[in-house]
Amino acid sequence: MRFKKLRLWAVYPFAIVYIVSAYKQGLEFIPGIWFVLAGLLTRCWAAGYIKKIRVLTTSGPYSFVRNPLYVGNFLMGLGFCLFVRDVMLILIYIVLFFFFYLGTMKKEEAVLTELFKEEYINYKKRVPAFIPRIFPYIRKQPERYSLKQAHYNGELIRIVVTGILLCLIYFAAYFKENTWGRGDLLKAGLLIAGQAIVLLVTIQHRKEFVKKQDKK
Repeated sequence: MRFKKLRLWAVYPFAIVYIVSAYKQGLEFIPGIWFVLAGLLTRCWAAGYIKKIRVLTTSGPYSFVRNPLYVGNFLMGLGFCLFVRDVMLILIYIVLFFFFYLGTMKKEEAVLTELFKEEYINYKKRVPAFIPRIFPYIRKQPERYSLKQAHYNGELIRIVVTGILLCLIYFAAYFKENTWGRGDLLKAGLLIAGQAIVLLVTIQHRKEFVKKQDKK
């Protein structure tokens, strides 16, 4: 919890640095967009397998790396930093990421060791924490991917939020470099409003879905 709170507090000053740097340096979406998409897909893949605390997940991306959700976070954050042509910003991001997440991963490892004992210890010996192995770690009864489980874990909400952020950054870059007409502003506003509605619907649907699943 301590590292989680520190991460949240660190987001605010970093966001200010990001905005200032983006304003000064400008924005370029290639190749950053590919890192964002790769991270988003990695997270969505992992979220369709993991059942936090209840079982030890070792299938899907968890057969290659123990923390695929954090790998996805890293790729997404790196992608957003690559939008800004500022090497120092990227270095700051990498240092902050590993400073906060290495502590989080160690705490989670201690919890998982206590919960699953030898099963987790054997898994930990065979699968790296952050750099994926080439060949998957195979269990006798691998789990199957579930889009419902990904939704339960809130990943569909993350996808919509990421879409909104990408649109806002794109519009900000376009606004700086071009003269916007009323039609452009209207289209941008309608798109963001539509995405906001989708986000609210997705959040509400997930709340109801989680309640139903937890009652089973």
